[in-house]
Amino acid sequence: MPKREWGLTEWLAFQERHHSQAIELGLDRVKRVAQRLQLDRPNALTITVAGTNGKGSSTATLSAIYSAAGYRTGWYASPHLLRYNERVCINGQPVDDVLLVDAFRAIYAALETETLSYFEWGTLAALWLFKQQNCQVQILEVGLGGRLDAVNLVDADAVLITPIDIDHQAWLGSTREQIAQEKAGVLRANQVAVYADPLPVESLRAYAHSLAIDLSLFGQDFEWHEVNAQQWAFCRHSDCIVLPKPVLLGDFQCDNAAGVLMLVHRMQSRLPVTLSQIVQGLQSTRLIGRLDYRYNGRARWLFDVAHNPQSVRALSDYLLKLQEPALAVVFSALSDKDIRSMVRTLSPLVAHWFVAPLGVERAASHEQLLSAFSAVSAAQVTWCNSMTAACHAAQESNYALRLVCGSFVTVEQGLTWLTSQGAL
Repeated sequence: MPKREWGLTEWLAFQERHHSQAIELGLDRVKRVAQRLQLDRPNALTITVAGTNGKGSSTATLSAIYSAAGYRTGWYASPHLLRYNERVCINGQPVDDVLLVDAFRAIYAALETETLSYFEWGTLAALWLFKQQNCQVQILEVGLGGRLDAVNLVDADAVLITPIDIDHQAWLGSTREQIAQEKAGVLRANQVAVYADPLPVESLRAYAHSLAIDLSLFGQDFEWHEVNAQQWAFCRHSDCIVLPKPVLLGDFQCDNAAGVLMLVHRMQSRLPVTLSQIVQGLQSTRLIGRLDYRYNGRARWLFDVAHNPQSVRALSDYLLKLQEPALAVVFSALSDKDIRSMVRTLSPLVAHWFVAPLGVERAASHEQLLSAFSAVSAAQVTWCNSMTAACHAAQESNYALRLVCGSFVTVEQGLTWLTSQGAL
């Protein structure tokens, strides 16, 4: 039983053991608790963001734009990288420990006989805090799938679906069509909906059509093109506006931003935003671990959470443009990912790999990692016994750039090591 003196650390440890399964898709339990707390029908306008890649960037940009426009904006995202508080932000700033503990106490008081997963606790805490803090807009990032994800307990006013790829096959299916059907579960009739996938999946389009949803499609209803190195143009049919490029790096961030701007446009009657506020939002968006450059002494580091074939291809495209002559990669991955594909995509660009186990429950085994690197020359791979050792070895190397990628956990452990070094 929780104790009154518990802080955030104790509450999170309790949540990790509160439910028998780390992941259990389904809305019945979490919805019952939400109804007791009167969270299922929020006062704030709700924007839900689903998809495989680009959700974090899209939610961060939406939060920045609506905050710049003067709306009190709640933003819920997962997973976190350095602090749990990153998951729940108000006007772009993580809430403090005291507010999170207040939320957890309120949820515990409403549990009755229910048990909740770690993610369900976090989702309810975000919704509770956004209500307590009188947010006018709440932007909710789906954690896994969509149809049975805890975020979907709220009927959103608007939905943005980002590019869909093969990921989480054990829960969502083994094809893009199957996975898209799960993502489509966040859609509702009479809802603003934008699908920002350059390669749209037909099953999702068909589901939207069955609900008579006016679904805005990338490449059909909106698109973007590069103007120059500093500017891009967002276009709705023949109507284009020229904007400074997003602060977040990579051409794929213009894909994400285009979806965001289409949704902002379609919500103008309910959430008016000016062009200058859009520019301010694009220029103020920050997100840890997305083409995130850091420095440790003279060593230059790049952190990116790419962890599936689609996101690694986007990372590879960025690196190709960068033309870095001496790239070292600190790498590890989770066991349910297509590790071989990630390694194969990046290998032509990599001078040397530093590979280590992650030491968490879902981590890829040493045997899995060995198999994924079977086609890579042994001279190009240094095997380490931990991420700390791998990062230290990369730091001591002479390569011009050190990239950390492969999973959120890989980036989390890499950033934790870098922070322990007193680096920026």
